[in-house]
Amino acid sequence: MTANSSYRPGGDAKAIARVAHEYYGSYRNMFEVHGWPERGNQMMTAQQSRVVEVYGSVRAFEDAHVPTTDLMFPMQAINSEPPNVWLTSFYGFGPWNWGFLGFTLESARQSFIKNSAPGVLVVIYGASKASEAERGNVIGVLQCSHVTGHAKQFMSPEEWRKKEANPDSKGKWDYAVKVERAWRVTPETRMPVREFAPDATATEAWQHIGSRGERLTSKEAGNILKLDLQEVAVFGASAVIESAPAGARHILAPSKAGPVSQSGFTVREAEGPKNLYILKLRGDADAFLGEKTNGHVIVKAGFSCSPKTRRDTLNSAFPNFSFGWEILHSGADQGIDAYPTSEHALAGEKAMQTVLCEAPHSRSLGGEFFLAHPDQVTKAWEVGNKAAKEFVK
Repeated sequence: MTANSSYRPGGDAKAIARVAHEYYGSYRNMFEVHGWPERGNQMMTAQQSRVVEVYGSVRAFEDAHVPTTDLMFPMQAINSEPPNVWLTSFYGFGPWNWGFLGFTLESARQSFIKNSAPGVLVVIYGASKASEAERGNVIGVLQCSHVTGHAKQFMSPEEWRKKEANPDSKGKWDYAVKVERAWRVTPETRMPVREFAPDATATEAWQHIGSRGERLTSKEAGNILKLDLQEVAVFGASAVIESAPAGARHILAPSKAGPVSQSGFTVREAEGPKNLYILKLRGDADAFLGEKTNGHVIVKAGFSCSPKTRRDTLNSAFPNFSFGWEILHSGADQGIDAYPTSEHALAGEKAMQTVLCEAPHSRSLGGEFFLAHPDQVTKAWEVGNKAAKEFVK
């Protein structure tokens, strides 16, 4: 399709202007994200040709900036009036283990839902019990849906046990709002929360901010764009296969599949059929852990549309071949039909993780990684597939 065939008198320029404002914050940001060289008045004359060159037509450009779910795009949340961006505190940042934003009171959760929209961004700073390097600094950003439930639904069985065994967290934050995506702030660009959000923190009502959250002003929400971010996995959400840090303006730009992926740094699995898998670490497990493993093996239990791709991605992080992941069990290799949704697979994953934590001398190594006896691994595989097969929404 050519520029002439898609031209709508007076409409194309308005359409581009709307997208530039709502999703990028300005023409300059839109040109920077796409790598278009024009600046100043040159952007106005080049905008349509650049859009058609990349997207095929202005209408396709508009379509690429329409969410495929009911979640706002992150840049749209930042540029909304008022911003769909909030501030709260955590003891640390680990959405790969805790896939939710938690509230201790149901009334606080309801207030958050009432005053935000799906796709809301929540900026996280380190609370008083965070590590010294994170305390008082902005450490991450969450994107939340309006799906609610109990905290136990959005974390692994092992993490739930840890939470309830810790007096600081037992019985707290159980009113959950599901997190869909998450980004951690690179240590080099962390900002003190007082500098990041001077208005939101002016009253120093730290307990209120931590328990209920505080909406940010437009200027404060825009401070997100001063950070470098790296997308990370969220427990129970689509897997993040590959990620590298970059400026927030690039990372948070719309990344709908098309001629160009504006983020370009992250591959997220789309919803669809999933296979369970268990990977085993090849190499000297005693040396890897720095302790005797007594015949136990290091495994990773999870799900993916392509367990082999997941294995290869993990192996690419090792600098040599002394250690590496190999497939121990895979539904794709064993002739087990892929489970129809990630919810089915998640039920199987959680069942596997429960079994891997229950045996004597077995333990979680964090996230989806475990130290377990081979017999327990076999049992986990059987139990996980049974749970996934019997899952009912």
